[in-house]
Amino acid sequence: MGIGVATGADAVFVGSESDLDVEPSRRLPLFMTDDIRTGQVCWSGHWVLNPFEADGSLASLTQYPRFKRYIEGHATVLRARNVATRNPASWYRTIDRIHPWLTSAPKLLIPDIKGSAHVVIEEGQYYPHHNLYYVLSGKWPLQALAAVLRSRIAYQFVALYCPPLRGGFLRFQAQYMRRIRLPQWTGLDEGVASSIS
Repeated sequence: MGIGVATGADAVFVGSESDLDVEPSRRLPLFMTDDIRTGQVCWSGHWVLNPFEADGSLASLTQYPRFKRYIEGHATVLRARNVATRNPASWYRTIDRIHPWLTSAPKLLIPDIKGSAHVVIEEGQYYPHHNLYYVLSGKWPLQALAAVLRSRIAYQFVALYCPPLRGGFLRFQAQYMRRIRLPQWTGLDEGVASSIS
């Protein structure tokens, strides 16, 4: 369980494919809260710049000339961020490290603030934005896990620990959702398992 990427400068790091004129390996399709407003996956066409290589190191600007041109064109904004002033050599990084493998991982996406658990299955095409929590599953089938997280019991777990917000909304944050207790999938009665998957 985790939260999507915070860039520290969405106006620079997030845009359409044509806005982000960089090498294809330097951008990832980005999934926003509005993309699941209907409860279905409906990608709006946003992308996020990825300044990291797969090993976690920053991408070399000399290796990617289009990326370099784009980044240097926004250097004033990027260097003014707190994350850049603390690490001047890494001035063009996003606040959060981007893990490209997460894009292709099937996952559940859950908006931060909602009146009820709004859980959507994303089959592994998009990277989540910072106001979306994601859940990966090792043993539980995603369909079954989504059913449990949409349930009244899961809602009660979150409501028990989360301070209530105005209008009856809750924050479906990782710190609250991690308190939901589930049995081992392999230990479930066969009838129960088939009824929720």
